[in-house]
Amino acid sequence: MKEYIISLTGKDSHRVMIPAGQGSFSIGTKGLSEGEYDVWVEPDSVINWDAFNEFLTGYSNKEDCPYGNWPRWFYYSGNDTGFIEWSKKREIEQFQWFPHTGMRVELADANITHLCIYVQPHAQGKKLPASTATDYKFEIIVGGTIRKLTLAGALENFEIIKCDKMPYMEFTPDYPKENIVCQLPVFPVLAQAAALCIYNNPAKAAFDCESLLQFQHLRDISLYGNMTNLNALAKLEQLEGIALRYVPSLEGMPALHSWERLTSLIGYNIEETAGKALRAELRQMKKERQMTEYSGVSQLRKRVWFETEYGIPFSEWEEKIAKKATRAYKSCFKQIKKSQTEGEVQAAVTEFIQKINRLDGIETTEREDVFTAVLQLKEGLDKECLSVKISPEKWEQWFDEIREF
Repeated sequence: MKEYIISLTGKDSHRVMIPAGQGSFSIGTKGLSEGEYDVWVEPDSVINWDAFNEFLTGYSNKEDCPYGNWPRWFYYSGNDTGFIEWSKKREIEQFQWFPHTGMRVELADANITHLCIYVQPHAQGKKLPASTATDYKFEIIVGGTIRKLTLAGALENFEIIKCDKMPYMEFTPDYPKENIVCQLPVFPVLAQAAALCIYNNPAKAAFDCESLLQFQHLRDISLYGNMTNLNALAKLEQLEGIALRYVPSLEGMPALHSWERLTSLIGYNIEETAGKALRAELRQMKKERQMTEYSGVSQLRKRVWFETEYGIPFSEWEEKIAKKATRAYKSCFKQIKKSQTEGEVQAAVTEFIQKINRLDGIETTEREDVFTAVLQLKEGLDKECLSVKISPEKWEQWFDEIREF
């Protein structure tokens, strides 16, 4: 660890300890950001990005890098846009930005390899200042050397005004599971996109693939997470490459022969039954046409695997406590899968709840999350083990008897 003094918001405004080998730097917003950050600023603090000009990686020198080359990746929560102008002086490999107000940004000359912008829903954004709650439109002019642009969060709040040079687009919706489905807004300026990625949480609201039909020139598509209306993909006739990762349901997936130009298919951590059928299709297709070396279907999963890996209801907890609760949950699930008697199941559930008892400050809503987790453990047992059947009332009884929160 080494201490650095950085004049981010004023002369020597921040002291920070950086471990050896850390390639990133994170700037959090006081009162709004969750988790751990290297430094903290106010939402509207003006950042002196030139403060990083003096920092170099171990094998660099000032002559070759007059504006520095460390850090390589930034995580910034706040409303200052000065990093865009600063990037014209030196390349930024990756910049993840969490603004807290609507604005219009011009990225035409930005020298950022991968830019990710996350905006919260304006109405549901509980952490947004009240002054921003009614107007959170985020307008973008795309260009420059940005090779990958990720738009994340409330996608309907984005508007792309102009796109001089098409980057690789990634969309990461963030909607509650209760939404059932989420759709991609129409982005007319991106109609010529040839490749894009949809990155969705396997446990969140399903992404509606029909909303991808606005991109009729797509050649490559990567779908990650919970999807619906996969049948719509058959209308994207130019597809040459399809990647499906961590998809819990392949219902409606078109036959591979729907795409005459298809030469690459990746299926990884996808639903087991449909995945086996997809693997058989791919095997047959390889006999009929030349597929790339990247084609393959692997890591097939039962539905319960997705539920236990991604459906654990601790995502809204404080990060450190959530990690401990999640580890306890997964350990419990592994034990009950091996159980042969009701007593063994009860012992595993008892151990899980006792671990939760030892966590600090479990509030009312979090108590409900723990009970939801207990019910999910029951559902997992029902699907994994036919020899042990336990009534819902007994699970609730165990929960009430053991909990101390």
